[in-house]
Amino acid sequence: MPEDSLTFDPVGLADYDRIYRYTSVYGEGSCQHSPVSMYSLSEKYGDSVCERGGFLYTFRSRMCDDTYRVYLAPFGGGDLKAAYQTILDDAAAHDKKVKFHTLTESAAGFLTSAFPDRFLAAENRDLAEYICRTQSTAAFAGGQLQRRRREVHTFWHLYGDRASIHSITPEDMDDILDFKQRWLSMSEGSHDMAALKIESRMIDRQLEHFDELKLTGIVLRIDGRVEGISYGTRLNDRYFDGLVEKGNRSVPHIAKVLRMESAKQCAGGCEYFNMEEDVGVPGLRTVKMSYCPEYLLRKFIVIER
Repeated sequence: MPEDSLTFDPVGLADYDRIYRYTSVYGEGSCQHSPVSMYSLSEKYGDSVCERGGFLYTFRSRMCDDTYRVYLAPFGGGDLKAAYQTILDDAAAHDKKVKFHTLTESAAGFLTSAFPDRFLAAENRDLAEYICRTQSTAAFAGGQLQRRRREVHTFWHLYGDRASIHSITPEDMDDILDFKQRWLSMSEGSHDMAALKIESRMIDRQLEHFDELKLTGIVLRIDGRVEGISYGTRLNDRYFDGLVEKGNRSVPHIAKVLRMESAKQCAGGCEYFNMEEDVGVPGLRTVKMSYCPEYLLRKFIVIER
């Protein structure tokens, strides 16, 4: 192994607490910066981590190419410029340049200021994360969300006592997995199936280790049958990440009900609800903007010149 290189290990379940110690303090409420995402999206990103000198370093092995080694921002206290230099040294030890994936605006600003003329930073709107106030989402409060309130009322008018919502328990898992397969079948033809299958396997990993990943969520049943699920995780004491929200599209307004109840039952106590990215899907962008986010967490791709 090259002398200046970091020693990275793939993220496993046992790494949750040590990663959270860093990301909960320095992750800026980003959905990319959590042990849950790093573990359950390993097929997509191949995240591995290394601790050195009070910093956590994250290497995205599946995003590398012949030119670049890809990293997240370093998380930790102390000399941040030195931490970035450690990453530069690691890449150079492998005869590669550095690419930073999904840096926040503050991280990109620090990096380009600390290393003048060494990096190119480009904002990627597709990776911006939608941050809503939990209290507003839990009640769809205010005039801008009046339509959403009406849609939730319409759902309960249509289904009444036939519908029920409760916290996900181990007893729900078989029914949830059955629903997930139905959801996958319903999505065929209207979505990128390769991406859907990766997402399906991600959900399987999360459901299999629901408690170990410290997830909380709700299940919506109509006439006893699961027709929707929503769950997520705390990124820190202020931010909740809405990881998964899936509903039977033939049920009117089910997505709005899941969003409201997830904010109410799962994210309570957190100031903000992170609705994650729209990944450039026009319809998804329109829907996410319709929830009137408090702000967008801008994200940048930064490459070494």
